[in-house]
Amino acid sequence: MKNNSKGSPTPMPFELTGAVVRHLIHPLWAKLAHPTYARYLREFERDQYLHPDDLRKLQMLRLRKQLIDAYRYVPFYRHRMTEAGLTPLDIQTHEDLRLLPVLTKRNIQDHHDLLVSSNVPPRKREQNQTGGSTGSPLQFYVDRERFDSRMASTVRHNAWAGLRIGDWHAQLWGSRYDLGDEPDPAPLWRQQFLYRNICLHTADVTEESMMRYVDVLRKYRPRSMVSYAQSAVRFAEFCTANNIRDITFDSMIVSAEMLLPGKRQILEETFRGKVFNRYGCREVSVIASECEFHSGLHVNADALIVEVEAAPNLPSGMGRVLVTDLLNRSMPLIRYEIGDLASLDTDMRCPCGRSLPLIGNIQGRTSDFLRLPSGRMIAGPSLALLAADMRDVRQVQFIQSNPEHVTLKVVAGNGYSQRTEEELRRRMQPYLEKESRLTIVTADSIPSEPSGKYRFVKNTEDTEVPAAASR
Repeated sequence: MKNNSKGSPTPMPFELTGAVVRHLIHPLWAKLAHPTYARYLREFERDQYLHPDDLRKLQMLRLRKQLIDAYRYVPFYRHRMTEAGLTPLDIQTHEDLRLLPVLTKRNIQDHHDLLVSSNVPPRKREQNQTGGSTGSPLQFYVDRERFDSRMASTVRHNAWAGLRIGDWHAQLWGSRYDLGDEPDPAPLWRQQFLYRNICLHTADVTEESMMRYVDVLRKYRPRSMVSYAQSAVRFAEFCTANNIRDITFDSMIVSAEMLLPGKRQILEETFRGKVFNRYGCREVSVIASECEFHSGLHVNADALIVEVEAAPNLPSGMGRVLVTDLLNRSMPLIRYEIGDLASLDTDMRCPCGRSLPLIGNIQGRTSDFLRLPSGRMIAGPSLALLAADMRDVRQVQFIQSNPEHVTLKVVAGNGYSQRTEEELRRRMQPYLEKESRLTIVTADSIPSEPSGKYRFVKNTEDTEVPAAASR
């Protein structure tokens, strides 16, 4: 950026275009493609500062309508409520929601057609799907209007990280469902004039593709990055290894997988900006995000109800994540078990002034846990620092197909030897406690999943979380 004769910054052409996108092009496009988006954005901007009691009333109002519609028009829920001796009017409080059974991925797979509302015509809904990175691929329906509110939620949460409509941002993502099949990071016309994202597919990344990506980033100089967490770390390590110091971001929104201990510091030191952790899934979009105070993740509570329910054999203070979508009518997800584990601290407070409740640490998917014969579970993040100080180990991954056996895959660094393996076994002993046998194997690399995500713990057995004891 250059200075004019008065000493104030002269905007570069792409910055001027960003303002045009923000105030003209995007609003016109949204009015045509997402006609209720602007209304939802206004509501969400207001709702985040509601008094907590008013926010809970809003949730209950939307929940009541969702339950009544589900009872009337969705055979699966009508049968469930009748079987449990309930009607929608019996759910008077947030706590009453626990009277309803949990909805699992297997329920959706087995009873897909019975979960579709007869009150939403096909022209008002769209089919969506998950990639099935944990072995449970799903197809489901989302209202066209719900896509509008999902977009509004994302824009609100992006704004907390300083990312506005029209701003160029780097995007390291693995889902071709989101990005298409174009491998070239050079922005196409939609990126140029609407989305403003510079994409790198992370499902198949090479040194050459990352270097091409650096070239494009140098041209557009985006101030923000949106990325799979581990893909961002990998890109940071690439920049460090190649002495690339001119790629910087003011903010980095990381999502889709766990932000492992120590990785936030790596990202912030490499790119000299702030990391904003985000939690979401394709089924309901944004679930929770960090704001500028990084005091926890604010739940998208005017669109969702998030519960963290205790279950046997989980580490203390943790529970399985259950989400109720308050706005999607065509295939309601009520007390939907995503397959993630988290801690929810209702005493957490954030100085930002937003009343949206805070969720604590996301501990990862159920498949990110080692399972021992005794039923004990070991969270992947607790293992993340196992070899952090060992220069002769470049990367590790835990693989488990049954509780009696754990395989530790290691990408060897300089000086790797038998002594290295002995040290790894010594460090693992307190975790396994002679319950499981440990095998260590070396590999040239540990590839990402087809989704582009990196699995620190790859549990290939049936990994459904045990049902709560009261069920």
